Amino acid sequence: MKDLTEKQKTFARGVFEGLSQREAYKKAYDCATKKDKTVDALASRLLSNVKVKEYLEELNKEAESPLVLTKQERLEWLSRVVRTPLHEVDDHSDLCQELTETSGPNGCSTKIKMPSKLGAIAELNKMTGAYAPEKVETKVEHSFSSLLKGLPAAPLVPPPAGS
Repeated sequence: MKDLTEKQKTFARGVFEGLSQREAYKKAYDCATKKDKTVDALASRLLSNVKVKEYLEELNKEAESPLVLTKQERLEWLSRVVRTPLHEVDDHSDLCQELTETSGPNGCSTKIKMPSKLGAIAELNKMTGAYAPEKVETKVEHSFSSLLKGLPAAPLVPPPAGS
């Protein structure tokens, strides 16, 4: 879609990928000084934008391909990574990430590697929003009152003539 900005596309992709409107908006825009209530209102307004809606519809149509995993299918696959014991995975399993066969004096050996269980849990947590937002602390070097004290006592503009 040509008429959308990259930030609008990033927002729409975030919503499409399952982020909340707030999370998607924060991913696309700088919201360091905005309250969540403000971000929610901005995200809601952006989601009602006709061009953003059309872009989301395009993303949904592309995802309807049988070759693309749905969000539910991805969640289920990652859950199987976590729950499936290694001895149940063979070279025909979709959980087999790598297969190494070696032969030596003691015969043949097969090594099967599957995706990381911790990595799968981390990805599931991201997809389901299980992580709390990270806190960012800022250090203020000067207080407002100290800045006011630094201003000159006399007005910068001379008073009008005749005063």
